Amino acid sequence: MADSENSRTSPAITRSEENFENGALENLPHVINRRNLLPVAARALSARFDETRDQQRPSGPRPVKEMWPRWYACHLQRVRATRLRQKLETKLLGETGGAPIVELRIGTEQIVPVHSFADINRLAPKLDAEQLSQARVELSRRRKRWKEADQRLGYAAAVAQEQELAHQAGIAGRVMRITAPSSVAEVTAKLHCLIVMQDPGLKLELTPWPELRRLLRDLIRMEDRAGETRDSNSSREAC
Repeated sequence: MADSENSRTSPAITRSEENFENGALENLPHVINRRNLLPVAARALSARFDETRDQQRPSGPRPVKEMWPRWYACHLQRVRATRLRQKLETKLLGETGGAPIVELRIGTEQIVPVHSFADINRLAPKLDAEQLSQARVELSRRRKRWKEADQRLGYAAAVAQEQELAHQAGIAGRVMRITAPSSVAEVTAKLHCLIVMQDPGLKLELTPWPELRRLLRDLIRMEDRAGETRDSNSSREAC
């Protein structure tokens, strides 16, 4: 497989990716692989679209070059929200000893996890009075402990924020992907968005995903060469 596929899988978004700078992309890696494919694509697209940010455009639908920065900013916010939610979830589970679930034994072998009082009521015909009473008391105790810790940590609010950002990024991405591109850079942006949304861990191995990742790498290289040509032409014009 090509060099974009022969390195071990890495997370789609890394902290270095969040801190990329706008402006011309310098020192494009000689090898673009799974470790750096998505961060390099984001840097290249940010640099390219930053060059044209102040250019006047004709009236009409918003172009991909304006959609991609907004979608990607929302995507990065969602990534940060996911990290926060995961951190708070770990703390919450540590403080409460686990999710507010009670396990009930039905018969001699069957263990049934119970998440609500409605679940307990549905199982009532299979339980004796003592089991029902103990289950209700234990579930109430665990839910109270979970709620108190949640209010202190803000876990539920973090979950809601993550879901809202994921919803916004999903809508922005879908709109961008059905918008007609007008340049190689915009095609690259659409493909980058597709891979980030559908194969964020770069783990899918069935066709067409390996081919799409190689295509994204090829487009990055093409755009880089085009940028070098533009810089060279600008230098000659200045002379």
